[in-house]
Amino acid sequence: MTTWLSNFFCLLLVGLLTLSSAHTFAIDPIRFSITTTATEVLVNEEFEINIKADLLNIPANTVYVFETARAFRLKVILPDGFRQTGGSYNDYIEGELSGNKPSAFYTIKGKFVSAERAGVFQLLRSHKSANSASNFVEVGRLSFGMSEGLQEGAANARIALAGTVSYIPYLSISALRSISDTATSVFITDQGGAGIFKHNPSSTKADDGALTIVTAGKRYERVYTGPANVEWFGVVGDGTTDNTAALQAMLDRADISSIYFPKPAVSYRIKRLNLRSNKTIVLEEGTVVEGLGTLGLEERMIMMNNVQNISIKGNNVVFKDKKANYTSGEQRHMFAMLGVTNVTIEGVAANNSGGDGFYIGASSTQKYSENVKLINISADNNRRQGLSIVSGKNIEVTSPVLTNSNGTAPNAGIDIEPNNPDEFLEGIRITNPITRNNVGAGIVILIDDFKGTNRVVDITITNHNDDGSMYGAYVSRATGAIAGTITFQNPIWRNNRANGFCASNYSSNACTIQVNDPTVIDCNVAGSTHAVFGSAFLVYREANALGDVNVGNVHIIRPKVQDTRSVKKIVSAFAFDDISRKGTVNNCSLIDPVVLDGLDVLKYVHFAVLNNFALSDRHEKLTFDVAQLNRTLTYGFYKRVFHNATSTGTRTISLNGLPANYPEITFEVRNGQILRLIPTINDNILPLSVNKGKYIQCNVVGSKITLRKTTTNSWQVMEMIGTWTVQP
Repeated sequence: MTTWLSNFFCLLLVGLLTLSSAHTFAIDPIRFSITTTATEVLVNEEFEINIKADLLNIPANTVYVFETARAFRLKVILPDGFRQTGGSYNDYIEGELSGNKPSAFYTIKGKFVSAERAGVFQLLRSHKSANSASNFVEVGRLSFGMSEGLQEGAANARIALAGTVSYIPYLSISALRSISDTATSVFITDQGGAGIFKHNPSSTKADDGALTIVTAGKRYERVYTGPANVEWFGVVGDGTTDNTAALQAMLDRADISSIYFPKPAVSYRIKRLNLRSNKTIVLEEGTVVEGLGTLGLEERMIMMNNVQNISIKGNNVVFKDKKANYTSGEQRHMFAMLGVTNVTIEGVAANNSGGDGFYIGASSTQKYSENVKLINISADNNRRQGLSIVSGKNIEVTSPVLTNSNGTAPNAGIDIEPNNPDEFLEGIRITNPITRNNVGAGIVILIDDFKGTNRVVDITITNHNDDGSMYGAYVSRATGAIAGTITFQNPIWRNNRANGFCASNYSSNACTIQVNDPTVIDCNVAGSTHAVFGSAFLVYREANALGDVNVGNVHIIRPKVQDTRSVKKIVSAFAFDDISRKGTVNNCSLIDPVVLDGLDVLKYVHFAVLNNFALSDRHEKLTFDVAQLNRTLTYGFYKRVFHNATSTGTRTISLNGLPANYPEITFEVRNGQILRLIPTINDNILPLSVNKGKYIQCNVVGSKITLRKTTTNSWQVMEMIGTWTVQP
């Protein structure tokens, strides 16, 4: 059998080489063989296949098929049902023969895990630098078939090596179409479309030059598993060719569910594509897909509208458009998901769009997108946003990087904002987002469209890290009752041009905002000297804003504020103020500040017009020793506790003209010196003194009194320990 095969391969080689070269007498200086000593094996019985390369004695001036033809790389196409378990061979194994090394040997150990009716081991060779995209020539084969009388797939089936070999010609598509070949299989050699095609007599598919080729009434269909390669369909990554039509044709085909983009030489150019349901798109690492910069005002580069079960995955893959071409409009998004279900995008960047990098919203028939996962995505230098979440249920965004949004408002890294009251923001989970240098906020949340509806907002943002955006996070424009919760967990906001966190014109009847364990570092880069606008955390209503009676329902838990700059710019750590004076800041909390470093200790907190304010100071960051100076309370000089622990004489604290509903303040005597509290001439301290302008004092260590400004001209004693005497 070995001798017969060797003779056959010598004859076959001449025919193959004639097809493979323009030179009639071009030959290969190496003879290859693939053999085995096993004549019959059981399913799951391991056996060995031998591959040998022998250098022939050929004159030096002979024209060879391959450049540097004494070197080679090999590939073996294994039949269905065979699994390699060992041996010295691996795909693209390379060797080089010489007078000192005239032969090379390789082995394949393996077994059939199922019994097949027919199959073949094909030994292919190419040049020394070959890879998966190179042309290979068949130089040997080993055929097998199942023993007679046994059922295919039977556990006791025996696979017998066949004594005859069928011929697989190597042809271009045009050559195959121009001849009437009798082969049951052919190997197509066209660049980008190479592969095995098998005759299918029952096929009625049209000739597409990619998966089906028709010649003389015979249909050859590509033999492949896994995704369809875009190169088979004539898609080229030369950075020039418009591939829109070819790719859209692939996406429109129901018989193609999975599509593969190999890394292009430059980039794949497209205008816009419409994705269909049940598609998986895989892009090789480093792939670049580039827009033509010609989208209309309402056109999106990758549109998903009312589709389901879409997966787009890659690693270090970049989609980009020509943002400079778009000087107006804001809807030219890179990836638009409208009313979609079960969509995953992973490892993909969306840069330089005329709108958003990624947009998740409603369609005309489904008012939300559902079960969308964005994993390790990024977006840079987009005209409007890196990511917009407009309407969604169960939206998971994991480890996104969203940077340099600029062009048109809101200019955010992430914008969470419904367009209409019939949309949804439920189960929104954003984990480990990084935002940087956005003209607007790192994250902006605007939910006013839900006021007065039955919508329940459910948003959780965990481990947000922003550096250099206008705000770390900005929540605004909720002017009525809205149910639900917005939670920020463990954010770090640094180098923000304005505040680290800002809630602006946010109704106290809107859904609860919980900011847990936040850190603000070196904000107010713009250098505002105002106690409100120069603060790290701000809850306020601007002077001319309309809206609900009261703003608030913001709860800041265990915050940290640091100013590490040599020239300090943070004016206040916390500011709560309704500048419009239309109502109050209502139902807010400041619980147990942890770090307040690098700030003026007299200006940690700015309070004005507060109601139902919860305050806790377990770490005593809002506790103040009046020491050797008399003090005057103002809007910007709030402390939870004042004491006289280091005073060496009588110290006075003037209760200046603070507004009604100012938060409670406790005064403690920690030293045997007099601590005196002086109201303004028009204020009294009830019930100790109904007379206006009368001070109270105490010098008994351990005494304390808690006061609250309940009306414009009255302080109310909320708690008192010890004896506090009233001025006669």
